[in-house]
Amino acid sequence: MVTRDRAENRDGPKMLKPLVEKRRRDRINRSLEELRLLLLEQTRDQNLRNPKLEKAEILEFAVGYLRERSRVEPPGVLRSPAQDAEALASCYLSGFRECLLRLAAFAHDASPAARAQLFSALHVYLRPKPPRPEPLDARPHAPRPL
Repeated sequence: MVTRDRAENRDGPKMLKPLVEKRRRDRINRSLEELRLLLLEQTRDQNLRNPKLEKAEILEFAVGYLRERSRVEPPGVLRSPAQDAEALASCYLSGFRECLLRLAAFAHDASPAARAQLFSALHVYLRPKPPRPEPLDARPHAPRPL
């Protein structure tokens, strides 16, 4: 005879599997949505504006973009500081968007007014910042002739 505790223990992992699978699918969907937004930002392709784009299409766009990018900019090519700054800004925005997506999952419990206030305050950080002029004393000094 199987005791009640043993029966509950056997059902435990079965109950966890759907939850683990749901979390895995949610992570995949969040990543695909972020990938779609990044591709839209980089390519400006109007097809990527559709939030209901199929997962396979998003992945095909990504593969095409990476192939084109590696053809135009072969690995090992040195980039200018401006290109590095642009890549850093893009990386920052990407990470910030990911944080916003995760925050949105938790913010549904807050009141609509609190949500609106929070997201409008955070939206400021998504705006592009104007380039800062280089300080005069940071430039290399040429030796003065005597």
